Amino acid sequence: MSRNFYIADTHFGHENCISFDGRPFETIEEHDEALIVNWNSVVTDKDHVYILGDFAFKNERPVSEYTKRLKGHLHLIRGNHDKKTAEYESCFETVDNVLTVVDVLNDIKHRVVLCHYWMPFVGQRKIMLYGHTHTGDEYVLEELLKAELKKNDYPMNSYNVGCMHLGYFPRTLEQIVNV
Repeated sequence: MSRNFYIADTHFGHENCISFDGRPFETIEEHDEALIVNWNSVVTDKDHVYILGDFAFKNERPVSEYTKRLKGHLHLIRGNHDKKTAEYESCFETVDNVLTVVDVLNDIKHRVVLCHYWMPFVGQRKIMLYGHTHTGDEYVLEELLKAELKKNDYPMNSYNVGCMHLGYFPRTLEQIVNV
């Protein structure tokens, strides 16, 4: 049986993401290799991995050099740093701007909206997974807004699945929600 995994903002090949996010790697080569090893330690060839944007950026190697080493069926939700070229997009089974999938959480099927960008009120009736905001002021503000909405009885089922928030591993819906 296959499982769904989610991750965003891997930024393969993007040296600046190490300092930008305070990622715990000395070099981009170490970063990329750690993400590949982590990915392949939890994902099988049968699983589906939804990458919610910014898979690679400023990478010198072709994207296919990363994707051919990763297990699973790879689905890209475009981010602001993903190239809109046939070569880039051919490395993924599907490419979308926004996608809704069905996944299981606590033995109940849920509609899950996937987008690179947070849409605050989508998470009221559905689960929303997104990326884009890393570890700076924008992320802090986003978390404050979520907390304020929850305080005012707005259901807030929105989760940032940036790799830096997931320990640099793709995660299942159950793992993301039950953290």
